[in-house]
Amino acid sequence: MIVDFHTHILPERFRSDRASIAAKDETFAEMFSDPDSRIASAEELIESMRAAGIDRSIALGYGWSDLDVAREANDYILEAAARHPDQIVPFCSVNPAWGVEAIAEARRCAEQGARGIGELHPDTQGFNPADTELLKPFMQAVRELGLIVLMHASEPVGHMYPGKGSATPDRLEAMVTDFPDNKIVFAHFGGGLPFYGLMDEVRDGLANAWFDTAATPFLYNSHVYSTTARTIGPEKILFGSDFPLITQKRAMAHILGSDYPDEFRDSLLGGNAACLPGIA
Repeated sequence: MIVDFHTHILPERFRSDRASIAAKDETFAEMFSDPDSRIASAEELIESMRAAGIDRSIALGYGWSDLDVAREANDYILEAAARHPDQIVPFCSVNPAWGVEAIAEARRCAEQGARGIGELHPDTQGFNPADTELLKPFMQAVRELGLIVLMHASEPVGHMYPGKGSATPDRLEAMVTDFPDNKIVFAHFGGGLPFYGLMDEVRDGLANAWFDTAATPFLYNSHVYSTTARTIGPEKILFGSDFPLITQKRAMAHILGSDYPDEFRDSLLGGNAACLPGIA
């Protein structure tokens, strides 16, 4: 089974009425104010999966800054998963800085079938991943609900792009250390956090963390897969495309054309994801 751990779908209104959504939500404004930025529906995701030979996709929200926008997007993802229960796994997004409202929305989504929370975007949502006191009630609640947390990550070096920010390896490593009982997935190879797995104490501290490959062709050359397998272990890598930013076919081709060892490829493409709760 091939699992894409990082895709995004949005209601049609978010595509047809970008200006009004952008006026309400800071994250949407940063990511989608450009009319050429890509937005996809659930049906477009299903068609992409068929074309790429992908069996199951985790459908994520974005790190919304407006609660009403979050609820509308979350409802759409939950409804899409209900229509395609064998193909779409719903994750819903909230802002931990909302406090009790974030927990209430996470609980509402979990009761309707959400398997995780994400993608979170600390910069536009206005929180620091290393802020233990702010995150503690939220992380405790989602742990009790059995939800995975998927966090956006950024490299501290390299080229700029929409969404790049301060969720860098040092802050993400602090988050993992502070919440060892939560299952946390860091997008985009954790902004390079796995490379610090060459330090034994960092590798040992990542027992509850996984890293997806979303948007990798835009970030790293194809040696990143084998390098990460050596630094933190092949069982920690989850295939993710970041559809519709990048096509699922292209993301697959980047892995299949790499030097990644054949014996670990099935695990990367789905086996590791299937070991996480609620995914298989």
